[in-house]
Order: sequence, then C-alpha cells, then structure tokens
Amino acid sequence: MDKKSFNVAAAGILGACASAGSLGAPGGVMYAGLMANGYTLADFEQITHAMRAVDLIRKRGECYTITPKGLELNAKIDAALSQQRAAA
Repeated sequence: MDKKSFNVAAAGILGACASAGSLGAPGGVMYAGLMANGYTLADFEQITHAMRAVDLIRKRGECYTITPKGLELNAKIDAALSQQRAAA
C-alpha cells in the first residue's frame, strides 16, 4: 500500500472515530468501508496498528476511539479539506 492510500484510509478512520464519540467506531464497519474501496484486512490491521502505536486511536473491545492527539490531527485534516473545497 502506498503512502497516499495509507493516509487517505487513516484520515477516514480518524473521522469515523471522531464521529462515533465515546462509544467508538466498530472495527468491522470501518473495515467494510475500506474493503469496498479495495483495501484488505491486512491493510486495515496495518493502518490501525500504526495509528494506535502513535496514540491517534485506541481499541476497546471491537471498537476504536479517538485520542486527544487524534482529535487534533482530525481537526487539521478537516481544516485543510475545507480550504480545498473553498478554493475549488
């Protein structure tokens, strides 16, 4: 998986975790969304493992929650996307 694909998937996972709130986003649902876009289970596991390793998300049972560090990065991603939309 290339870096761009990794980053796009990671941004989607961050967004899903942020939207899910304290209950967390179900891993199976997030994986299904990625699978529909050509990602494999190994890709999903690689991405979530890397995100957990740098404390962007946490896993509790089968759900993933966003950390304060993840919320900060997610806000930056949202701002950058908003700027791109405004410029288009």
